[in-house]
Amino acid sequence: MSLTKKSKGFTLLEMIIVMGIMGIILATITVYKKRQIEAVGRQNLANVVVGDIYGLLTFANEDVIGVDENGDGKADVLSLDNPLYDKKYVPNGDLKNKTYSQRVSNIALTDEIDNSGNYIQWDNSKGRGYFTSKSCKNGNNSVAEGTFFKEYLPCNQPTNSSHRDLVLERVDMVGDEQTHSIDRIDFIVAYNPGPTKSSDVQKFSIENYTTAFSEAFAHYGLVYSRADMIYRSTAMSSTANNYGKNWTLLKLKGAASEDDAIAFGSMASHMDEVALNMQQLGIRFSFAAGVGKYLKSDGSVGADNLCWNSTAGTMTHCLKVNEGSTGTDSKGRNDEDGVMHLTAETTDPADKDHTVTGTLMANVVFEGEVFNAQTGKFEQALMTNPVITYESFGNTRGSNSVVIDDPESYTADVADEPGSIQLPVQPCPTLPPDPDNPNLSTKKALMPRMVAAISSIVADAGKSESSDGSTGHDSDFADFINSGENRTAAKGLLDHLSGVAIQVNLEKPSTIQDDYNGAYWIISATTGVYDNASGQAVSVINPSSLSVVLTSWCSSIPQPDWEDGGKGARPPKISP
Repeated sequence: MSLTKKSKGFTLLEMIIVMGIMGIILATITVYKKRQIEAVGRQNLANVVVGDIYGLLTFANEDVIGVDENGDGKADVLSLDNPLYDKKYVPNGDLKNKTYSQRVSNIALTDEIDNSGNYIQWDNSKGRGYFTSKSCKNGNNSVAEGTFFKEYLPCNQPTNSSHRDLVLERVDMVGDEQTHSIDRIDFIVAYNPGPTKSSDVQKFSIENYTTAFSEAFAHYGLVYSRADMIYRSTAMSSTANNYGKNWTLLKLKGAASEDDAIAFGSMASHMDEVALNMQQLGIRFSFAAGVGKYLKSDGSVGADNLCWNSTAGTMTHCLKVNEGSTGTDSKGRNDEDGVMHLTAETTDPADKDHTVTGTLMANVVFEGEVFNAQTGKFEQALMTNPVITYESFGNTRGSNSVVIDDPESYTADVADEPGSIQLPVQPCPTLPPDPDNPNLSTKKALMPRMVAAISSIVADAGKSESSDGSTGHDSDFADFINSGENRTAAKGLLDHLSGVAIQVNLEKPSTIQDDYNGAYWIISATTGVYDNASGQAVSVINPSSLSVVLTSWCSSIPQPDWEDGGKGARPPKISP
């Protein structure tokens, strides 16, 4: 008897349950894949925006731009001054001039955004094109003046870039238009979330880009100072006509914190603290300019170390003051007050304190209280550091008749005397107008100053002694042209020195301009010598037996001149 085994299949209910489970799994996978695709899209879009930010920051960090003269990519590279700092570009010129020279006025990060139009519209047909190489082609020929040896920005923006969700609309150069300095660069990114722009849900989805921007900045090695939320009260598409207009910082409500802008990535924590009258949201990324560059005296380039000036609300160069033992007083090694140390660390074991002196490379003007002999009062004056030189006069007995037996009949002008020291007048800096004083609308020029002091002198009238003991006036003066041989320079007979008069004259012919370019100093001297043998006193003009130390500097107080109509007026007495 054979046994048969009945086969059993799936019931309809079991099949429905299995298909339902599969549907749930497929739906989950679909949602996951969709989110992955959206994340990749956000990342790609953030990379495009940050790529332009990186390119412009690199461009702004250059002192000179390498240009390929022949456009063949070979080593014939010339240097072009970075147009952002080139003062030939002026704010009231054409679009190229404005792009390179205009600076916005919102110095502090908490200041309201400057919407006066002094910003760069980031579009190839607008300002962006002037940061692309001359070899790039676009419809308006808005390109730089040279063919760049290295690429800072792609020639062309992505296709339909103005219709993407994120658009880099404008760039703000924060600095001074007169010096063309740049302290900070702000990048304003607009969010255009598709056709439902008025939907709050779509507007606030801008924060989905937080991770994408973090990864993009990390990829380029960039660290921003701040990233603040911004908004426009009316919805404006990112088109060429609307680029950059009417942006406002999104700040917290309430008097206690109304100056605090909401940081990008923190909107979810402040939804109940913001006004909902914004139609379009965006992000402002702020970067300190010039990080990692050597300093320039005009401040147009930043420094490796920057400090935040809370009073001015700007980044400034750091000068570190060492604290004393109490942690509050700045003291030097000899207990001086207020010492500012410019030092560098060293690993040389010979340096016990492991520090070496730093070198400050700058054009420095000092301000301090100085006594003005012409007014008889102490005044606030500007001055440069002094420069000290050693000089000697040029007259010798054999070359010129410079021993004057009758001083009262001597009438030669100092400019015509032989042997005088004549030096060109040192150039002096011109300071910019005082921004806090509206009456000082012109630049302030410093004026050249010089004083002379005796270095070495002997009572030498050119007298020698023969073998029979007689004397004669046929020997040359001692020659102090070499300060290392002054002790052995006097070879003749010396007499008594009765006096020395040194005169410093500033010769400025009428054809010389106000900047003293072409003027010169004349330093002249007269020594009074008493001849023991003849019993006669003589005057010696500019003898080589006299050397001086000259100190020159520039000051806002002019060189004293006591000639008052030829009467030789004396300076006033010091006021009590």
